[in-house]
Amino acid sequence: MTFSIRPYLYIQTLLWLVFFASIAYFNRFVADDFYFLYAIKTKTPYEIFYHLQFEWNGRFFSNWILAWFIQWGDSPYFLIFFNSISILLLYSGINRLLRKVTLFYQLKISNLNLLSFLILTVFFFASKAISDVWFWYSGVAIYMSSTIALLFLLSVFINKEKSLIDWLILIMASMAIPGSNEAMTIILLMFICWFLVFRNSKQKMPLLISSIILTICFLINYLGNGTAIRDNITPDLSWQNVILYTGYATVKTLFFQFHKTFLPALFLVLPITFLTIKRTNKNNFRPLKELVYSCIIIGIVVFINHLIAVIPLGALSPERITTVSSVLIVILLIRYLFLLGSEIYISEKLKKVILAINTIGMIVFVVITFQIHNNYARAYDKRMDELAKIKTTIKHQKPIYLKPLPHSGYLPSAEITTDTTHFLNVDLKRYFELNNALILKK
Repeated sequence: MTFSIRPYLYIQTLLWLVFFASIAYFNRFVADDFYFLYAIKTKTPYEIFYHLQFEWNGRFFSNWILAWFIQWGDSPYFLIFFNSISILLLYSGINRLLRKVTLFYQLKISNLNLLSFLILTVFFFASKAISDVWFWYSGVAIYMSSTIALLFLLSVFINKEKSLIDWLILIMASMAIPGSNEAMTIILLMFICWFLVFRNSKQKMPLLISSIILTICFLINYLGNGTAIRDNITPDLSWQNVILYTGYATVKTLFFQFHKTFLPALFLVLPITFLTIKRTNKNNFRPLKELVYSCIIIGIVVFINHLIAVIPLGALSPERITTVSSVLIVILLIRYLFLLGSEIYISEKLKKVILAINTIGMIVFVVITFQIHNNYARAYDKRMDELAKIKTTIKHQKPIYLKPLPHSGYLPSAEITTDTTHFLNVDLKRYFELNNALILKK
């Protein structure tokens, strides 16, 4: 009987649907979100957008998302809807890119829809700061939106025949990326320039048009008043410290959490090697050479990714800034395992063992994370109920001490600090319009 990966893909898709649905259900607002929730009580979305755009940063696309959608933030189902739509759009981008790749290289791959979902799960683990990128409202508006735009833009680049939809996607995505993610814009422009100069491609016109739009919109972002104000707040570093911090951040990204990110991503994506793909240039693939080549590219891009952030921000750049590096890692990983699968022989017995272990591991993962997220959401809701009661019953102005929240798992944590002046404490206090300072119990 011919081995089929389809049943496994169905099971994995079902398990991940349960995981994403549950995590969207348990997700809660955190950190900067409370600023927007408070601001929308007295300001219009346009006023919030204007403040962000001209007094904080020049990210016009993500600022628009933050300001516009928060007006529905009081709805109990808002985050469920927001997270579900963002993940669905991400899946659509992956699916469209995969289909264009198969057409471009004339590959015959079955189960593309299910395979796209598997790649989505791989990207989930390959993402650094998963909670910030995937589920944090303020983070999704910046990093998830730019990633979705990048995937759709890449699908246009690789599509041989451009339709009106392709050109519309090219224009919109080329505006959205620099309007939300500066680091992604710079790295993307570097790759486009490399293709324009060193590759003999028939797709140079779309690349050229996109690069022009990317550059113009990046300058709008970079030269904006909001960006200038924010840059004055961040510290300046010497070039020695810039290189030192960038190097440390690069090593941290690639190795410090390998067991939590890249290792489970690699384990989940192993079934891709089971796919049978016919290639005409089979002799050109050298597994060891390709592995070393891919690792070098990843290392360089991650370094540049952090460098772009360290120069303006100083110290260590946030891990969520490496989202564009995660996209590259997933693309190179999928490509490598596709090619490797056509070079090596894997017995039917070993395939079944790997799929069984993957499935059992996924079931355990879904059950454990469900309980973790459920515990966090209950504790969060209890804290919010207590703060709502305090607003109406407590008349004194003494500090209020809050019990620590449990581990939030893959959800962004709304935990405050022991410093009453910290923005996490201040924004939560402002949201409830309290006169009391909020402090985390030690």
